[in-house]
Amino acid sequence: MSKVTLQGENPSPKQSPTPNGNGQQKAVQFWVVVPTLNPGLKAWADWIAALKAQNSQPQKVVIVDSGSEDGSLALTQSEGFSLFHVKAQNFDHGGTRQWALARALQAAQTEGFSPPDVVVFITQDALLAHPSALQNLLQAFDNPQIGAAYGRQLAKPQAAWLECHARAFNYPEVAQTLCLSDRLHLGFKTCFFSNAFGAYRLPLLLAQGGLPAGLPLGEDTFMAAKLLLSGQSLQYQASAAVYHSHYYNRLEDFQRMFDTGVFHAQNNWLIQSFGKPEGEGIRLLKSQWAFLKASAHSPSKLFGLLQMVLNNAVKFCGYKIGTCYRFLPLSLKLRFAMNKSFWHQRK
Repeated sequence: MSKVTLQGENPSPKQSPTPNGNGQQKAVQFWVVVPTLNPGLKAWADWIAALKAQNSQPQKVVIVDSGSEDGSLALTQSEGFSLFHVKAQNFDHGGTRQWALARALQAAQTEGFSPPDVVVFITQDALLAHPSALQNLLQAFDNPQIGAAYGRQLAKPQAAWLECHARAFNYPEVAQTLCLSDRLHLGFKTCFFSNAFGAYRLPLLLAQGGLPAGLPLGEDTFMAAKLLLSGQSLQYQASAAVYHSHYYNRLEDFQRMFDTGVFHAQNNWLIQSFGKPEGEGIRLLKSQWAFLKASAHSPSKLFGLLQMVLNNAVKFCGYKIGTCYRFLPLSLKLRFAMNKSFWHQRK
């Protein structure tokens, strides 16, 4: 049965302790893994500053870069982070993250260092929102049943109202523990997860084969579902937050949802195990309308309603076409996809 905790309420001790062989408590050892590509020099400096301000510091920061040319690599190197390189055309959402983690683990073993208990994945545009963000995320693992945990994503100040709503809809103010039985009433939402700010117990991640390669996106949902099906629980940790939001135009919305449709079509076991994701559609529309009426950030109600209808129509079309990708020529797949390297790798 799922357990809901109010934001700010700690369901576990503050220090994220785990027992050692002597019955004493030790802090959770963790690494941070970040894929980068031209994050912007100032934005990257701000990201690093937010990391350094954390109450809990990682034992290692692993950066996997896809060919940055904005000067950020010099800053990365000056910080002493473990840096790995991959060609942009070879980038794979799950495979690249897992490859960098494996390389770092191999290097640590060679140097005589122990692997971490937990690995935290963050994206370059997810800015840690407060000094206890990482500490609060790690507290989820005080519960031995938790295999993975993800934090709250707050819209950035300049985000449009639809994006503000998306963050509030998917990342509410209450924490939640999710287990497999929750699929009976939550459906596909049960395995919702985000590697923009998500953490895994390393032994469990590796036992599942690591983050999967060969997906257009959704490696986080894929792994979350695998953990649930293996008997582990997930934790949404609302008290651990980052600022993270997108600025997609209509074409990019279409492309993103096309990739999502491809992902779901290629992994039908997710639908069979957790139900169709379209079930969230009506709830989303109702929530958007309520948000529009109450939001001080929204435009006029009529204009906002038109935006809402157009936005959802574009996304729905992108998703449905993505689920039918097998019937499309490669030229259209490349045009419709946001992750074009996924299809270039399959030529």
